[in-house]
Formats: sequence, C-alpha cells, structure tokens
Amino acid sequence: MILLAIDTSTNRAALALARPGSPARSSPPDPAARHGRGLIPAVAALLAAEGLAVADLGAVAVGLGPGSYTGLRIGLTAAKCLAFAAGRPLIALDSMEAIARNAPADRRRVAVAVDAQKGDAYVAEFVRDAAEAPLRRVAATRVEAVEGWAAGLEPGTLVLGPGLDRLLASPPGSIEVGTPEMGLPDPETLVQLAREAVEAGRFADPFFLEPVYIRKSAAEEQWDRLGEGKAR
Repeated sequence: MILLAIDTSTNRAALALARPGSPARSSPPDPAARHGRGLIPAVAALLAAEGLAVADLGAVAVGLGPGSYTGLRIGLTAAKCLAFAAGRPLIALDSMEAIARNAPADRRRVAVAVDAQKGDAYVAEFVRDAAEAPLRRVAATRVEAVEGWAAGLEPGTLVLGPGLDRLLASPPGSIEVGTPEMGLPDPETLVQLAREAVEAGRFADPFFLEPVYIRKSAAEEQWDRLGEGKAR
C-alpha cells in the first residue's frame, strides 16, 4: 500500500511518502518550524510530486512523541483528518524508536533523550543483542533529571536526540553523543516503522489515539496550582 508518514514531535517535521517496493520520497523540512502553517501544504506538494491524491493513500502513519505539545497535536490532527478523508487506517509510531534507529548498526547500546524542560528529559533506552541485530527497547519512555540519567548510562552508550548540545551541555565521558542530524526522526525510518506495523496488523483507533505526553504541559501544571490555591 502507499504510505504517508508524519512526525512533528521535534522542531523539524519529518514527512515521507512511499509506494510499495520503492524508496520513500521525503519533503524538505520547513526551516521556520511552522508545523501548523506548513504541514498540510507540504503533504499536498508531496502527493502532487508523485501524481497522487489523498484517496490513493493506503494508510497514514504518525509519530506520537513525546516532544513538543503543540507539534504533536498538529501532526496527529493532520494524520487523523487525512486518514478519515482517504477512508484508510491510521498507524501509531514511536518517535523515540524512530530516533534510536538512526544509530549505526554496530552500536549495541542506544539511548534517546528529548527535552522536557526544567532540566528534565523524556528518555528511553534500547539495546542490540549483537551487531546488526534489531534494536529492542529495554525501558519505557519516562521523565528523568537529565544529568543524573546520563551519568547512570552504561559506558559506551550512544545518546541521540534533538538539541543535545543544550540538553547535555557537559555529557559524561563514558557516553557518546550523536550528531544533531542523528537526533531527529528520519522520514525513511518512519516509513520502515509503518511498513512493519502494517505487516504485523498494528493499526490504531483514530477515536482514541492520543499523543504520548507523559507529563502535563506548563499551562496544565499552572492550572492545577491555581486550583490547589483556591481549594485552600
């Protein structure tokens, strides 16, 4: 089937379209990171470049994060609307796994960190049983104090993620930090994850699918504090 894959969990959207048996065609990222304004026009341009319409899609895949709250909502809403318009299934993708797969195939330990603000990060760890073997997740995505988390990683771990130069300004010498390009979801990887989901029959219910937020937004936390103050 023809697959469209979207990930807006970071400041740079990843967008790819793939026909069966063909390499993915990706859309160049918007340098201004205007997901709300540019995502649907980019999808339209990508479909037009392949001579396709929304109705030609076989499924729509979307990264669920965690990451930017606004970006995640924009990406998921767009994916749901496109899947509904095409009458096709929706596929949920793990944005952290998409980033982890950027690691070279000989790296046995890979960790992903995404800024969660306030000195914290959304983190997840992956391992390979042997070089070239598939990555497998060893811990659920969660929020950790980034410096303490990094210090506790196994020596030789490759850490990937967006903006690590700011998030981990002084990484421990026992770990390696990947390049900025390796810290972003790759369009072709998103398509590969989507194909694996199709083969396994893993489709999402569009009525209940939500982004992976993990923690409340700053606005929600402030609202809770206001509520606690009024309760007193």
